[in-house]
Amino acid sequence: MKRSTVSFARLPRVVLSLGAAALLSSLSVPAHSAIITVGGLITVTADDGASFKTGDTFSYSFTFDDQTVDTATETFNARFNAGVSAFSLTRGGANVGTWDPAAGTFAVAPVGNFIAGANSDSVTIQATGGSGFPAINGQPFFDVGLTFGFSGVRDFVDTGSGQTFAQVVGVSPLDFATASSKFAEIRNTNFDSPVLTMTVVPEPSTYCMALAGMACGGYSMLRRRKRA
Repeated sequence: MKRSTVSFARLPRVVLSLGAAALLSSLSVPAHSAIITVGGLITVTADDGASFKTGDTFSYSFTFDDQTVDTATETFNARFNAGVSAFSLTRGGANVGTWDPAAGTFAVAPVGNFIAGANSDSVTIQATGGSGFPAINGQPFFDVGLTFGFSGVRDFVDTGSGQTFAQVVGVSPLDFATASSKFAEIRNTNFDSPVLTMTVVPEPSTYCMALAGMACGGYSMLRRRKRA
């Protein structure tokens, strides 16, 4: 088997992200747990002409939001577009190779691969290299797949094209933190398959309880101070 010339030096991390503004407003607005930010590092492990040299690195990130996807375009294998966005690819500052990705020269693939069935429910988010991406020694430069399994958690039903994301998964937004399994991979089998990790964002009720506890604590201290 041909050995891969690209590997992940750092495992992709998947973080449920609210952002500072959303975090501040979470007391009155339900948490939007469907937003996922993915980031990682691609390391070149073999020279390929002047473009890529061993040790060159490229950091990448992209987001997925199930509130921006369109209707399904396929039957019994629901496929959605527009969910993946904010894709960035940055050349490492110490790179010796000459290739430098420019904004607007890359693209991402749509969300796809819904499998209906109580024992095989899954959502796969894909981000792949588009126009402007070179190959490194004949291998795809960038092709990441993230699969979330919801077996025993949620039953997906795809009755035909034209359905919304919420109609297929049965809820909107979909809380990826409830997935029963998570897996990240480089789609080409010659690449390593990193482990996928997630960080769960507390629900608004958690913030409310925390603030309430702080308020009670402050009030108790104030009463004790007055008595003294």
